[in-house]
Amino acid sequence: MIKYSALKYLAYKFIFISTVLFAVFVSISIAADNLAISIGVLGLIFLIIAKEFKFKKEDLPIGLFSLKEFFSSVFSLNPIHSLLNFQYIWHFAPYWITSRSKANFTLIVNVLGVFTIIGALGLYFNAFFGIRPVDIFSVGINNLYFVKPMPGIFGFSGCASYAGIIMVMSSFFFGSLGIFLNNKFYYLVSILALFAGILAQERADWLAIIVSILCLPLILRNKKTLILLLLFAVVSIGLYNTSFIQKRLNQTIYYEKDPSIVIRFAMMKASLEVFKESSMFRKIFGYGPSFGAQVIHKKAVFYYKQMAIKNHIDPNIEVPTTIDNFYFNTLMNSGLFGLAMILCAFFTLLVNNIKRLKSADTQQKGILVGIILGLIAFYVASGFDNLLGSAQVSIYLSFMLGLAEIGLKNNIL
Repeated sequence: MIKYSALKYLAYKFIFISTVLFAVFVSISIAADNLAISIGVLGLIFLIIAKEFKFKKEDLPIGLFSLKEFFSSVFSLNPIHSLLNFQYIWHFAPYWITSRSKANFTLIVNVLGVFTIIGALGLYFNAFFGIRPVDIFSVGINNLYFVKPMPGIFGFSGCASYAGIIMVMSSFFFGSLGIFLNNKFYYLVSILALFAGILAQERADWLAIIVSILCLPLILRNKKTLILLLLFAVVSIGLYNTSFIQKRLNQTIYYEKDPSIVIRFAMMKASLEVFKESSMFRKIFGYGPSFGAQVIHKKAVFYYKQMAIKNHIDPNIEVPTTIDNFYFNTLMNSGLFGLAMILCAFFTLLVNNIKRLKSADTQQKGILVGIILGLIAFYVASGFDNLLGSAQVSIYLSFMLGLAEIGLKNNIL
């Protein structure tokens, strides 16, 4: 009994440390996230040994995420390599760690808010000075000068699309908490994160914001919702008149002249062609994590060159070995079985949180509405990038879902 008590104590200490580290680094450093996961997994192991770990019905969607990756690895073109990558554990461990934490929700959210601001400021710096914050030491302060925001900024992150969706989801989470709790600090975090997400200039994120806001009346029907919709309309009109947004929108309208969009079409067309030609086994179980993109790459290059010549754009642009659509990527990596699991998980997450709104108090609604809007944004943006396949985004998403469980469980805002 004494042995189990000591293990239980150590388990919750490790889990607490891990949760705090996630709050600090989840928006700005994937390397430090790995440290947080290592400490947290050790805590979970101690918790299991102490017989304190129990599954809950809320765990099902994250469990499906992990199972999808596990089965995809088992039936991969190279099962040993895929299984030893441990992506099915590592990417979603933050949920299992954070949701079992006994940390004070307010403390964790406040720490997350501070470092979300730092992450947002990193994007602003990158946007208006043209360099990443970490490069300032090599460039020198005297050589800094203002520039017009350009596409492809990512601040402390490694990719604009990952940084963008993290900021968008953070904006919804803190904005909802700010509205329901009338907290000025959360308002500030939300506003800074929202404009940072916009400055990342990922059109998928802009669409995700619009869809999420338009879905708000379906979730909440009150005066605040109407005010938010009017405010959103005014801000949207103002932002539309900025040059960088007009430029990106024009590129979208004339998409056949934008190589990045044409490449996406080529990837999707190649995915469908390869899927049709695949054996029944591969149609059901896919080719394994990252192998789907490799299998379709030659066809994607062929189709891009074909489309490029037709649309009079450069046919020699390099086509990356990726599938910039999470749903097509899942189809090729995990097959129909994996895609069904993911869609089931996405649907369950959304429906369960909407159902919880009915019996939620004011504080809990702040958490739930933020998570629901963030999920909608994530689902939309996933149609234009392999977001859940990214370690940074999957770690962020699973941490936020775990954090929500702390708040809903403890109700100590």
